[in-house]
Amino acid sequence: MTQNASGLFHFNLAGAARGGISLFIQVMIGMLLVAAAGVFAVMTAIAGLILAGAALVMRFSGGRPAHAKQPHSEDEPMTLNARRTPRGWTVE
Repeated sequence: MTQNASGLFHFNLAGAARGGISLFIQVMIGMLLVAAAGVFAVMTAIAGLILAGAALVMRFSGGRPAHAKQPHSEDEPMTLNARRTPRGWTVE
């Protein structure tokens, strides 16, 4: 017999290089997608913290508006001002 032994696996250097490069590109694309998802998650968390901080600043730094006391004469009726508080309405 002068034939070479042929098996099921035929090694081809060009095909192996093409497969290796293809696998490398797929792994890199996967890592890029995971990294992009991580960056998006971190950016979303930062935006949420900024919104929460702004809400807290608006909640606690909002001073009560100073009502200007207008002098009234004796013949006109006195007007009471009412405002909403957490415990109900307060009349000033």
